[in-house]
Order: sequence, then structure tokens, then C-alpha cells
Amino acid sequence: IHAMYLAMYAAREEHKRLKDTYLQCMTIKSAIPHPRIMGFIRECGGKMYMGECNWEQAKANFFDAFKNYDEAGSPQRVQVLKYLVLASLLSESEVNPLSGPEAMSYVNDPAIVAITALVAAFESQDVVRFEHTLSQNTEHIQDDPFIARYIADLRRTLRMQALESAVLPYTRIRIDSLAKRLDIAPADAEQLLVALILDKRLRANIDQEQGILAVKQDTAEHQQFEALNKWATNMESLLRSAIATIG
Repeated sequence: IHAMYLAMYAAREEHKRLKDTYLQCMTIKSAIPHPRIMGFIRECGGKMYMGECNWEQAKANFFDAFKNYDEAGSPQRVQVLKYLVLASLLSESEVNPLSGPEAMSYVNDPAIVAITALVAAFESQDVVRFEHTLSQNTEHIQDDPFIARYIADLRRTLRMQALESAVLPYTRIRIDSLAKRLDIAPADAEQLLVALILDKRLRANIDQEQGILAVKQDTAEHQQFEALNKWATNMESLLRSAIATIG
């Protein structure tokens, strides 16, 4: 019954009722649902958390959905595997879910071949290859309404990663030069650089009159602090994923 309500609320995009019903489903311990039903519940949970931009929780739910669908022999497992990859990329996880033993059986599926190519472009921070992969695999990627909803987020995440890496060798670099590397407008590159600075992922100043990014040099103490902060963030992320998977 709860699964029926989940389907209805998801179709109507009634987020609050969807979340309330999903949380109720997660508290029911008196009965063990069929793996297909549990897969559907977890899939709804993953989509719900994606809507909240909670990529880690979405990833954990999609992984559980995939395992349940796989156990039930449901073809929906391939679709959910794509959603798992999407959430993983958006979370900027260093772990590729397609490299796990659970996913290895589906690496030759046309839909997974397409998403694997997208992952390869993303991991290599190749913006041009990323766009080419999207245009060449419309059927398996952009034609999926759910995935299409997050393409802009995915593109932004990739561009920010690519910019972050591109500025590393420099103390000063023209913004239009960075924009050319990413094949985007200078105004878009500047906007992404501002976001990186505000997120404290980049220590730099922007000279808008000259169109130049001036990168601040890190001291040894600051580098050590950043390394420890990154380690703590990664540990917190792993802990949340573990708790979500167990719960």
C-alpha cells in the first residue's frame, strides 16, 4: 500500500507527502517486502534525495534499489544503475560504481556503455568529450527525463572541476584563456570561478577590469590544514553513506 502511495506522490511531484511516506516505509520492520517492491521504494527515495541535492543519500538509495532489482531479476536494475552513476558523479565521489562487482554483469548493456563513456569523460575532466558523449548517446542519457533534469548540474560540476585543475600551475591567468579551454563564454568562466572562490576551493582574486585571475600562493600551514579538512570531509561522507546503507 505504501508503495502505491509513493508512486502516486512521485507522479504528482508532491515532495512532502513523498518524503513522509518514504520515511514511513523505512520504519516498517514487521514484514519483509519483495525485492522488487523494496527496489521501487529505494528508487523513490533516491529520486527524492536527488531533488534535495543530497547526492550522498541519493547514491545510497539507488545502490540499494539496484541490489534489490537485481535480486528480483527486474530490468529496472539497469535504469537505476544509471541513476546511481549520476548521483555518484554529482557527489564528486572518487569511487566509480560501475567498477564494483555488482555492476560488472551489465557493462556491455548499450545504456551502460553510454554512461561509462560519460564517466570516462567526467573523470578525465574532458569537457569537449563530455558534450560529445551526450550528443552521441541521446537515447540512453538525455532522453531519460530524470537524467535530463540533472544534466545542467552535472555540466556545472565538471566545469568547476576542470577549472580548478586548469589554474593550478599559474599565479596569474587570463579568464578568456580558461574559457577557451572549456569551450565556454568568458562570462560563464568568471561565474564558475566566483563559485569556486566562495566555496573556498580556490584561493584567488578576480581583476574584472583586466580579465585576470590572480591565484594566491598557499603556505605550508595552509596546505596542511586543507589536507586535513579534505580528509575529515571525506570521512564524514563515507560515514553518512555507510549509515544510509545500513539503515
